[in-house]
This record gives sequence, C-alpha cells and structure tokens, in this order.
Amino acid sequence: MKIKLNGIEFEVTAVEPALREAILGDPVIAKAVWRDVYAWDAAAQEGKNTGPVTQNGAIPLANGLSFFVPKGEGAEKNESASRTSGERFLKALNVKSTIDVLKAMARLLGMPQKILPKEFDPLRPVASFTVRMHVEHSVLRLRNASRNLQAYLLVPGQIGFHHEITAIHDQAGYDALIAEKPELKTLTPLFLVPARTKANREMRATALMAQTRDLAEQAKGKSVEELPEALRMRIGRNQAELRMLAQAANQARQGQTGAKPRATA
Repeated sequence: MKIKLNGIEFEVTAVEPALREAILGDPVIAKAVWRDVYAWDAAAQEGKNTGPVTQNGAIPLANGLSFFVPKGEGAEKNESASRTSGERFLKALNVKSTIDVLKAMARLLGMPQKILPKEFDPLRPVASFTVRMHVEHSVLRLRNASRNLQAYLLVPGQIGFHHEITAIHDQAGYDALIAEKPELKTLTPLFLVPARTKANREMRATALMAQTRDLAEQAKGKSVEELPEALRMRIGRNQAELRMLAQAANQARQGQTGAKPRATA
C-alpha cells in the first residue's frame, strides 16, 4: 500500500524480523513498548496514574516513529546515520519534529485509548501494587525511493497489563484472597487494539501476515506440543489480531453497502 505525507508518497511494507526486533530494542522505542501506567497505595487507599492519560482517564495508545539505521549488517544502531536520516525526513516533509508527523499519522490511523482494566481491583484492600503496560507493535517501513527517504512506523496492535506487588498491607487478607483467586498472582489481562480506519487495518495486516509467515517457518516440522510456549502464544495472538482485523474490514464494507447516499454542495 501507499500513503501520502505532506504531498510526498511513501510505500508501506513490512520489515524483516531481525530489523523489527532491533527497532523495538532501541532504548528510545523501548519506552513506548513497556510503560509504567499506575500505582496503588493500599495503606492510603489511593491510586495515581504514573503515565500520560486523557481527560477521561484513559491511556493513549500512540503510534511511534523511528529513523533507525543499523551499523552494517548488524542490529546495532548507527546513531549518527539515524539522526541524519531523521533530519532529512523531517526537512523533506517541511515539519519541525516527529510530533508533527505523528499528528498526521493519528489522523490517518486513529488514536486508540484503553481504560485501566479492573482485574486488579480485588487486590486494592490488601496490597499495594504497580501496573505496567506492554504494547505489541506492528512495525512498517515508509519509503520514498526517489527521494531516498525512509522511516519506520510503529502501530499498536496488542496490549497486556502486568502488575507487581510492592507491599502487602493485610497479610491474612492477601493470603485468603490468593487462596480464593490464585490467578491473581500471575494475572496478565490482554487486549486487541481496535482498528478504526482502513489504513490502520491494512498496515497492521501487512505487518502481521509477514510475521505469521516467519513464525510458521519457525514452527515448520514441529507438532503443537513440540513448540516452545512463547512461540505458540505468539502465533495464537497474531492469528487473533488478524481475525479481528478481517472482521473490522468486513463490518466496514457492510456499513458502506448499507449507507445512504449523502448530498454534496
């Protein structure tokens, strides 16, 4: 697929697995992959958001942008070349910062939000805890070959919430709660990020299908039982997201078919 940013056309393609991992491992990008979002103080019975939230208290799931350039054929980042690539990209688009580009991408892809899940609420009377959010991104290459411009777009697709007990306020109460609900010790609520626009659906599907082919190659010749648990779970999550995207696309087509014509001035 292709998109236009400030009149410049970019081809959108999936990235190679090793490059994807290198981009997501960049310390700057890693801050968007793992985020501190909430802290609860059982003694004071008060909680606070530890990351950005919207006016209604939801956590924004922003897109990301990287100008990652590797050193040679390896996965290490070439800081100087990456900085130069970013400067050239922004200058060509006639914008001052990546924020301007991300605002344009938000208009194209949407800006989803997520309210903190309530699954951790039973812990509130007995324990203090923190919550971190992990975001699984689709990573796509934006390239204009004629201008030698390139960037990598990160689109949120899956999110998971992980908690850590920081203090037990009521030991007896905590022990009783865990005995009743042992799943609270390892609870990790997972969610798929809705796709509200056609561009969002198509970009994520492009990246996910490439990932799925790579994962299938890793699983080739092995039974389900022989697959490492992490790989099996990754395949399952990717398939679930692809099904969700297909359903969203089908619903959008049905909505267009049933829509009434609108008059134009």
